[in-house]
Amino acid sequence: MKSKFIFLIALLMTLPATMSAQFGKNKVQYQDFKWQYIESKHFDIYFYEGGKYLAEFAAIEAERALISIERTLNYKLPKRVSIIVYQTHNEFQQTNVIAQFMPEGVGGVTELYKNRVVVPFQGNYSQFRHVIHHELVHSVLNNLFYGGTVQTAIGSGSLDIQFPLWMNEGLSEYESNNGYNTLTDMFMRDVSLSENLKGLKNLNGYYAYRGG
Repeated sequence: MKSKFIFLIALLMTLPATMSAQFGKNKVQYQDFKWQYIESKHFDIYFYEGGKYLAEFAAIEAERALISIERTLNYKLPKRVSIIVYQTHNEFQQTNVIAQFMPEGVGGVTELYKNRVVVPFQGNYSQFRHVIHHELVHSVLNNLFYGGTVQTAIGSGSLDIQFPLWMNEGLSEYESNNGYNTLTDMFMRDVSLSENLKGLKNLNGYYAYRGG
């Protein structure tokens, strides 16, 4: 029962802004986005004026990433996934796909309610490619464990399935970096040598991305 309560609290944080009250920093929408979309084999890529090239780039990279993710997890994505592309981080901060305010350190998000991926372009195509791959791992895991949406999860009784943050973020980072990379190796060596590696239960925050 406790695990279901924790899951539902997390779910409330991913509800669209129009469906939940907000406290603290409020989102201000400065622009009226005129959305369009393109389709690839497995994805619907949403973009607005001036963003078609980024959408096409995202579609190509998402299809490439999915091949790797499905091979790693030995699982085929059964449903189409929506990817919403913003051209800048400031515009990304105006999104109403999820309720909470997006601080500068957030490079992308996958919301659980409808399993949509939201990513901003921040001027670096390599980073953009990495974030798309990382968030798609979350999306595929949502399908694998919860059936792709909260409604499906409730109907199937899979709310009891909980996997820790270090596994969720660690696997997403590992897969999107094509394995164990130099930056992770340096970080974990430093943490180990400084005796700050205190077990899996303490792999929170940035530690979850590297330690996981």
